[in-house]
Amino acid sequence: MIVVKITNGFVSQRFDTETGRFLDQEFIGSDDREWENGMGDPVDPPSVNGEEPYLNMEMVQPKENDQPKPLVANANSFEVGEQVLVTPLDNGDDPQNEFQGQVVGIKDNRYVQVRDAEDNVFDCDPIQVHHVM
Repeated sequence: MIVVKITNGFVSQRFDTETGRFLDQEFIGSDDREWENGMGDPVDPPSVNGEEPYLNMEMVQPKENDQPKPLVANANSFEVGEQVLVTPLDNGDDPQNEFQGQVVGIKDNRYVQVRDAEDNVFDCDPIQVHHVM
């Protein structure tokens, strides 16, 4: 018979505000747990060699490549001269295509001004501007 172990607890996630990326996470389980069958009815815990079975609750850690876009960004996260990647917004505003460019200014502490290869300058929402590594 297949039974389900339900462990109460919480998740702790560390976030770096400078890079806009999560660093790691962990699940902190409590001793508060219950077992249930496939119908959701409570059952007694199974026993293996006289003990309740235990499985380590390690969570998969984020990798830098798994988070290509910053989760939080503001215009002051960028510096003039910095090379960046600009991705289009879902609302149809310019730029229409992804491009790489150079930060040439910050407008009203709200927009990142980026110059593309054709010398066009776009006022970009910081969420569409990404640091090139």
